[in-house]
Amino acid sequence: MSSPAHAPSPENPAMAHLPARTGRRPGGSPSRPLLLLHRWAGLLLGLVLAVIGATGSILSFQREIGAALNPALFHASGPADPAIGFAAIRRLAEARGQAIGSIRPPDTVWPVWVVSPPRGARGTLTAHYDPTTGTLLGERDPRRSVIGVTRELHDTLLLRDHGGRQAVGWLGVATLLFCATGIWLWWPRTGGLGRALVTLRRRPALLLHLDLHRVVGIWMAAVLAVVAFSGIAIIFPGWFRPLLGIEAPAPAPQRPGPAGRGEAREAPRQDRPGAPVGPDADVIAAMVLTHLPGQEVTGVTPPARPGQPWSVTLRPLGTDPEIRGRTMLSLDATSGAVLQERGPRTRGAAGEALAQQRWLHGGALLGMPGRVVVFLSGLAMPLFFVTGLAAWLLRRRNRRRLRAAAFLSGSPA
Repeated sequence: MSSPAHAPSPENPAMAHLPARTGRRPGGSPSRPLLLLHRWAGLLLGLVLAVIGATGSILSFQREIGAALNPALFHASGPADPAIGFAAIRRLAEARGQAIGSIRPPDTVWPVWVVSPPRGARGTLTAHYDPTTGTLLGERDPRRSVIGVTRELHDTLLLRDHGGRQAVGWLGVATLLFCATGIWLWWPRTGGLGRALVTLRRRPALLLHLDLHRVVGIWMAAVLAVVAFSGIAIIFPGWFRPLLGIEAPAPAPQRPGPAGRGEAREAPRQDRPGAPVGPDADVIAAMVLTHLPGQEVTGVTPPARPGQPWSVTLRPLGTDPEIRGRTMLSLDATSGAVLQERGPRTRGAAGEALAQQRWLHGGALLGMPGRVVVFLSGLAMPLFFVTGLAAWLLRRRNRRRLRAAAFLSGSPA
């Protein structure tokens, strides 16, 4: 929401402090239509974009914040006991009658075992186990936590069943347009590029808001463009698959429901504890590390019923703990043989680039520096709305004063 072009003149004393602008970009292309588009779209969409940006900043450190808000669930009583592994945690969870969707091992951010319910399961909670004693530390519903609500607000504007996710995707497109038009409107017309990158005038208030808007905007434009693009790719991957030559994933087979209507839903079910189903979870974890050395296991999903495979997620050693998995393996429940691998080795460059937009979006793909930069770019969104709105209101005030002065002097407004 940049300022409009105004040249100072004696007839316009309320605007005399503003720098002269030509109103046209090099090459004769008028900038005023872009200015009006940038300003009014920002005023109309700015508050929603500010919410998405602020919640995105929180989610850049969602695991750290979640642990800080629930210290009792994420505090290990001592060093991890090597005897307490995936198999032991599975037995503990099954003994409590807990449905298991995934078992996550301790890491540097969450130093406890975390057992999550199957995807889509209702009425079941995520359990946390002490890695030293195997004691249940407590349970929680992540969807109703502060981070869970923040994620839902960021992803869907709390309108998941009413097109909220698609609306957020289109707001990502709008953010790309704001970045492009903002750079065009900011670009110095007569040189002085270096000075324009750091110019911040404190008086009057209108110039302060405009300079904050411009300077922060130009420094964050590239980051915001990348974050917006990755968000679009996450929500609308079908837009990019044809361009990258990637085949759309095959739809999951559906079993007919009653009278042939739709898919029959079946409640998640777990094998009975102690049932002979082949290798245990610890053996499966060791087998995948033999198959893919240089990785670490980030999650193990046991077979929910006989005949289903194990599912294991991995990430390269030393990767940011925020990345839950870059490779997924399916293994036969009886023999432990690898049935399917999805990851950098099998996707191809284009498929891997599209898949990793998920981790690029929050900055985790670039480690802690990436997350910090994305965190700052998210905070910039509320700043753009506040400074743009303030500049618009101050300009309206100046114009009212100008008209009042003209009326009192008897000259035409």
